[in-house]
Amino acid sequence: MPHSVHSDRLLKTVCFLVAASTIACGRKTGNTESVLLKETARLLQQASQRANDTIPDGVLNRTKCLVVIPAFSGAIDRRPGVFSCRGTSSAWGTPAFITFNEIAPAKHTDILIFVLTDPAVQALRSGRLRIRPQKNAEPPLVSTTPLPNQLELSSEMLVYEYAAAVFSASRAGGSIAAELDNQSQIHIHDQGKVSDKVSEQYLSSIESFFNTIRPTGIVLHHTAILPSEIAPPRSRRAVDKYHEARGFEIKCSGHVYHEAYHFLILPDGRVQRGRPETCQGAHAEGYNSYLGISIVGDFSSEDNPHGEKGPIKPTEKQIDSLVQLCRKLKDQYNIPLHHIVRHSDTSSTRCPGDRFPFSFLLQQIETSAATDARRESR
Repeated sequence: MPHSVHSDRLLKTVCFLVAASTIACGRKTGNTESVLLKETARLLQQASQRANDTIPDGVLNRTKCLVVIPAFSGAIDRRPGVFSCRGTSSAWGTPAFITFNEIAPAKHTDILIFVLTDPAVQALRSGRLRIRPQKNAEPPLVSTTPLPNQLELSSEMLVYEYAAAVFSASRAGGSIAAELDNQSQIHIHDQGKVSDKVSEQYLSSIESFFNTIRPTGIVLHHTAILPSEIAPPRSRRAVDKYHEARGFEIKCSGHVYHEAYHFLILPDGRVQRGRPETCQGAHAEGYNSYLGISIVGDFSSEDNPHGEKGPIKPTEKQIDSLVQLCRKLKDQYNIPLHHIVRHSDTSSTRCPGDRFPFSFLLQQIETSAATDARRESR
């Protein structure tokens, strides 16, 4: 065991030195940009897949630009980095390169800066963004603040360190400057220096990072009818097609998904999977780090008084399946019972309807949990 630990540390040291050497060589050969993009893509992919904690959905959705300053890139007080901003279509734009001049160096770790306001974006683009050391404020994490408050989200930026698969508050301070001292504007990458493949990998890694979640709750929906068919959906494929037309597309872990929900429960109790549980939903604004479960039917007495729009209440098989699914997800992701909510609890909507037996559902989930606990204690 000691030998393997020593070997692992030695390997990490060698990798660190090789990476630092690569950056240094990049400065001479003009390949610094390519190396930075590759390293940033690797960092974001690792954070998406392995991080012990994650950035809350509320922060990710509010972010206008992301700045990444890799740990080994340059001297500790003057480090190159890269950033991209989102356009009106939410697509991430062409990467630009900067130098982070540290006046309050923190630990030599990866730094991620989430820029949240338009003035901060303007300062970033012009090479005048100032980073102040965070002494008391702790930026939100899913484990501590799954739903950030408006005060946290009104900050100009949130600055995190990332090391050993852990996000934490960064104590670094300094300024974001143009890549070279004689430049007055931030340098957009030169297509001749960076291949399309490297750029695509970088942009794909950002997209996946922002679309990857650690589930913190469950939002319950009913499907109501599909306007295109004037009837409730018969399968996940019908929902997927409808959501594709509404522009709910998401790219996560290298795949494209359209269905806004994570699960669909049919009248016969069958559970069909939508987008993966680790991918952000598109079913409840501000709560898309919650898993979305939709039950086929329209359970609103106002919208569907006589059943013209499908079943007026869930079937017994749907409720049985829903209880089992919620219990499984609750245990798997350590979701507290009060984080199982209706869509109407998160926004102004009647979904999943007044005929949906929400109190009974919560009681059944609690009962099954108590039964499981008694069995384990025997």
